[in-house]
Amino acid sequence: MKRVITLFSIVLFVTAGCGGCKQSGTQSNDIITVDVTMKYPKKELILQDFMDVEYIPLETNDDFLCEGRVLAVGKKIIIVKNRINDGNIFIFDRNGKGLKK
Repeated sequence: MKRVITLFSIVLFVTAGCGGCKQSGTQSNDIITVDVTMKYPKKELILQDFMDVEYIPLETNDDFLCEGRVLAVGKKIIIVKNRINDGNIFIFDRNGKGLKK
């Protein structure tokens, strides 16, 4: 009796497993094509329309002359480094005044 129940359980699980693998609905294999020779209309996107943008001019003098790769922007400070690896890291406040080098 145990063998019959075990065999029935195995058959039930295999049947349920195979039935669960079937994909429902139809699947289309349509490929999206773009005609690159056609002239599409240009659309002008203005950054301020969908983002909050704030431009902060950074102080530039002999001590704080950097090429400007922004690493981090916080509530109080802005951290900038040079693009070349000279080891200089510049810290500015949110008004753009240089604090530390």
